[in-house]
Amino acid sequence: MSDLKKAYELLGLPENASREEVERVFDIELRKSRSKSSEQDFDMKLKAYKLITGSEDRQKIEEKSRERFQKWGRFAGTAEKVEEFFRIYRTHVIVGIIAVIVLTAATVTFVNHRQEQKRLAALPPIDLSIMYLGNFMSDMDKGGDEGLEQAMLEQFPEWKRLKLTMTYLPSSDQSMGGADMAYQQKAMAILATEKPDIYILDQSSYDWIGGSGVLEKLDEEANGILKPLLNEENQIIGRGEEDTEDHVYAIDITNSKLADQLPLGKQQMIVGLRGGSENRDNAIHFIERYLQEATTK
Repeated sequence: MSDLKKAYELLGLPENASREEVERVFDIELRKSRSKSSEQDFDMKLKAYKLITGSEDRQKIEEKSRERFQKWGRFAGTAEKVEEFFRIYRTHVIVGIIAVIVLTAATVTFVNHRQEQKRLAALPPIDLSIMYLGNFMSDMDKGGDEGLEQAMLEQFPEWKRLKLTMTYLPSSDQSMGGADMAYQQKAMAILATEKPDIYILDQSSYDWIGGSGVLEKLDEEANGILKPLLNEENQIIGRGEEDTEDHVYAIDITNSKLADQLPLGKQQMIVGLRGGSENRDNAIHFIERYLQEATTK
C-alpha cells in the first residue's frame, strides 16, 4: 500500500476525495486535537494532510507544465528537462558563461597582442621618434596623424621609419578650464613615460617645459654644424633652473618650407631634443634639413 493511500485512509477519506473534503476533515481533526485526540495521533494526521495536499499541488504544477510544453510536441519531455536543469543550475550556468566570455576576451587580447608584437618586430628600426606637444592638429582629410607621419617620412627618403605622437596642450594665454587642466595633467603623464628623440613645440608648450630639464642643451651644435643656419630669430635661448648662464635649448623651424608642406595646423614649430635621445644624430640632421630649407625660402 502506498504512503498516499495510507494517508487518505488515516483521514477516513477515499482516494478520489476533493481538496475541499480534505480541508474539511483536517479542520475537524484540528479542533479535536485541542480536546480529545493525543498529540501523537494528531501529528500522524498532520503528516497525512501534508502528504495529500503536497501531492495535489505537485499534480497541478505538472499539469500546467505539460500544457506549457505541449507546443514542443514530441520534444516536450526534452524541453521540460532542459528548463528544469536551468532552473536548478541557473547560477552555475550564468557564472560559467561569464567565465567563458572573460576567458575568450583574454585570449583574443593575448592573440592580438602577440600579432601586434610580431608586426612591430617585422618593421624596420625607428630612425626618429617625434612628439608634437602643444596646440597642433593634423589634417584629418589627409590621413590625420598617420598622414602627417607619412608626409614627414617622405621628406627624409634615406629613412625607413618615423614614430610620431600627438599630445594636445592648450595655450597658456587661454583661461584654463576643467578640460584644459585635464589635458595638461595628461600631457604631464605622457612626458613622464614617453621618450621621443625630439619634441616639436609651440611657444606656449616651450615656455611650460623649457626650463624643466626635459630639453638638452644645443650649444655645441649651435656653435658647430648648425652655426651657418642660425640667427638671432631662430635660436631659442633660455636658462634652466640650475643654469647660471643662458644656453640654446631649442631651434625655431616655423619658417621652413618643409614645415609649410606638412598637413598640420600650427602657429609655431620649435624643436628641442630630449636628454638621452636614442637617435641623436638623426635628430640633429632633422633640424639641419629644416633650417636648410628655411634659408632658401
